[in-house]
Amino acid sequence: MTLSLLFFLLIGLVSNTGCSYLGKNDRQQVYSKAKYGEDRFINVDPYWIHYVEAGEGDPLFLIPGAFSTYRDWNRLIPILSNHYKILAFDYLGVGDSDKPDSGFNYTIEEQADLIVKVAEKLQIPKFQVAGVSYGGVIALNLSTRYPEKVERVVCIEGGVVKPKRLPHHYKKEVLRIPLIGHFIISAIRSGLFDRITARVVMGETWEKLSDQDKKEILEIISHNNKTASQGSWSRIARTFKNSRDFVEEIKGLRTPILYLYGKSSGFLKMTEMNVDLFNKYLPHIEIVSFDDGIHNLELQKPREVADLILEFFNRDRFQNQQSVFHSKP
Repeated sequence: MTLSLLFFLLIGLVSNTGCSYLGKNDRQQVYSKAKYGEDRFINVDPYWIHYVEAGEGDPLFLIPGAFSTYRDWNRLIPILSNHYKILAFDYLGVGDSDKPDSGFNYTIEEQADLIVKVAEKLQIPKFQVAGVSYGGVIALNLSTRYPEKVERVVCIEGGVVKPKRLPHHYKKEVLRIPLIGHFIISAIRSGLFDRITARVVMGETWEKLSDQDKKEILEIISHNNKTASQGSWSRIARTFKNSRDFVEEIKGLRTPILYLYGKSSGFLKMTEMNVDLFNKYLPHIEIVSFDDGIHNLELQKPREVADLILEFFNRDRFQNQQSVFHSKP
């Protein structure tokens, strides 16, 4: 009886929540109003891209990680918007942006191309960009392929070197299975796993956070999950396999880069592979590590990350041509 009841409850959950959220958002709807700044939409043929604009000054583009919305940056936006005009994106496939099931493969280069088209449509000739994880790779790809448009880059644990097997590699296989993938996405959108997700994302640091920090992070993750889509998420999960390798091209990049990572990150092995590459071929890069840092430093250490970004961007020029390596306790 208990198993039968559970079965029907799960079927009801799937049918009530559906398997996607706003596949085409030509009505420019938002799941919830931006906590900081103003919701904006722009049409880049044929897609609608959602972003949040806050502050004034030189443009700073913010790109979130895989399966995340612009809200990944909510803990930094109030700080950074005091100095820059922030454009925090829902890249294609997440949040309130379109989530096409065909015609777009969600590769790194496709996302980078769209960001450039948005900049051109907004008549922004040059910008600074910060990205985390998947968004960090997009930021690096942008600066490599469009160096004339990117002034400076901040990358939080984005990697151009691909290990044979990524952490959580199983996601790309499970999410692509139609019935199972739809059910998982429906369960995620229902909110049942918000707190579990928050604990997984934050790792051992979760218990060390204040109640206010936990509340803010849980809100961000909950809103990220509410706009999940099986089609786009399953393709984003395969992005490193499908995207074009640009390791050789990035070796010639001379755009100033600040690279941040955590030594307690679940992606540490991959990150260290990329740090080795950067130190060897990009002598101008500045690398900062946090001994207790996790993968999502923008959630864990918003004040420290914001201060590093501001200090990096506010320099009159890149001061030396040798690699600078800092370690934060």
